[in-house]
Formats: sequence, C-alpha cells, structure tokens
Amino acid sequence: MRLLVTGADGFVGNYLLRELIFRGHDVIAGYFELEPRVACQNTKIDITDSVLLEEVLRKYQPDGVIHLAAQSNVKLSWDNPAITVKVNTEGTIILLETIAKISEEIKVVCVGSSEEYGSSALTGEPLTELDVCYPQNPYAVSKFAAGLLALQIAKKENLNVIYARPFNHFGPGQPRGFIVSDFASQIAQVEQGLMDNVIRVGDLGAKRDFTDVRDVVNAYALLMEKEVEPGIYNICSGSPRSAREILEFLIEGAKVPVHFQVDQERYRSSEVPFFVGSAEKIKKAVSWKINKDFFESLTETLGWWRTKKF
Repeated sequence: MRLLVTGADGFVGNYLLRELIFRGHDVIAGYFELEPRVACQNTKIDITDSVLLEEVLRKYQPDGVIHLAAQSNVKLSWDNPAITVKVNTEGTIILLETIAKISEEIKVVCVGSSEEYGSSALTGEPLTELDVCYPQNPYAVSKFAAGLLALQIAKKENLNVIYARPFNHFGPGQPRGFIVSDFASQIAQVEQGLMDNVIRVGDLGAKRDFTDVRDVVNAYALLMEKEVEPGIYNICSGSPRSAREILEFLIEGAKVPVHFQVDQERYRSSEVPFFVGSAEKIKKAVSWKINKDFFESLTETLGWWRTKKF
C-alpha cells in the first residue's frame, strides 16, 4: 500500500515509518518542522492548511493515511487551548474533508488518546470502547471532539475511518515530559555525575496502562492493513503499572546508587488512581498482541538515555 503518515517527525511517527517500510509499504512521511530520521519520501504538511493537504494528497495519491499529527502536550493545552483545538480538532476535520473531496477509497486511521476517557476511569475497571468519555483537560477534549467528528464525517461522506485510542506508550527515543523518559533521563544524568543521586518525585501511587511504542505502531499498521469495522479501537496492555514500580525497577538497574525522595511541591495526588484499558476488541479484530516485555522495554529506554549527552 502507498501510505501517508501525518506527524511523521514525532517520537511515534519515526517508529511507525520504520514499521511500515519493514512491512513493504510505500511510505510518504508528512512532517511539520523536522524531516524524519527514516529514509523515505518526505513532504511538509500543515494539517490546518487545506490547500497544501490537497496538493499533497493529489500528488502522492495514497491508499491510506495514518493521522498522527497533533498538539499532544497536556500542559501546553492548558496554556493555549485554542491552538490545541485548532491543530487536533480542526486539523482532523480539514484532513477528512479534503480526503472526501479527492477519493472515498482512501482509508484513514486517526489516532486519538486514552485521555479522552477521563474520569470514567474512576470506576476502577478496565476501560472499553463502550465507556463514556469525560475528558478532563483541553488536550483530551480536543481529541474527543476530533474522534466524534471523524466518525460523523466518515458516515456522511462514506469514508473508511478507524479511530485508534492508545493508552500510555514509551520506548527508546521518547523525549522528556513523560514518566518513563523523565525517570530514565534523570538516572542517566546521575550515572554521568550531572545530578546528585537523589531523584525528587511526586505521587508514585497512581497506576497506569503502559505499552511499548513498537507494539503500538504494530497496532496502527494492522488496523490499516486488515479489513475491520469502522469505529474505535483501544490500544493498551491491560496491565496496571504504578510510577513506584517503574522507578524502583529503573533504580535497581542503575550503575550507581540512586535514591528518590517525595517532593511535596511535585506531589499531585491523582484524581484517577487507576487508569487501565481493555484491548479485547483490537485483539479479536486483527489478532494484535503485546510482543515487547515491559521490563525489557524499560531497560532499553534507560540504555538509550545513557547514550545521550546532556
């Protein structure tokens, strides 16, 4: 298949490009700022520019589009909710309306976020695609709106749209600003003598659902390749992991003694102490499964940070 990936210059995008190329697809990397590090056809894309999008789609005539492009920083979404909605919600509308204008044969996998479920997780049960969404921040709201509109536009314009909802994912190369990369990068700095050996942390009790990024992009590829019913598909491990469990494992693997201390200024007791998903739907639809061992992935992520110069 000839596949266009939007947001290809991001952490997940670079992994997805490699996965799709490995699987034999003809891949076009749509980037906004930096050209991806993967050798394939590259083209600059502004997801909010309908004229540019139409030019790109007509030029490359893809069989499918995997839509990753987004403003995905929760803090930034509070600082500038308008930009977040413009990129995430309006950008998705513009993309799908442009695709509808060109060809209803183009299959689309839109990527959302487990953040959309929000306070529904207070039930303490694994979340399924049938659970109601109560998003709790502008980023989550923008994604939830994008997903609803994507499926409505698909129905109106007779498009084949799959909406993927990934839960927390991580791996080598993930930038700081996420729990695993933050812990791993700090331990690497302690090992290099750039920090003292006490890591200051906030709440370690909340449990979340973590999946290796390589398993996540495998799910995206399967959803694109296989014939599946349009709709929402969770991508998650189904296994709750606490921040304490992650940190203690990484510290155990450190090359020097590392300790942690709860910092009250960083402490934000989670409103949702248990946030885990069910992936039964995607497992049945495309026989997707977790291939990467969680603790091996943590070790690889720490190893990647050890190669960085701070």
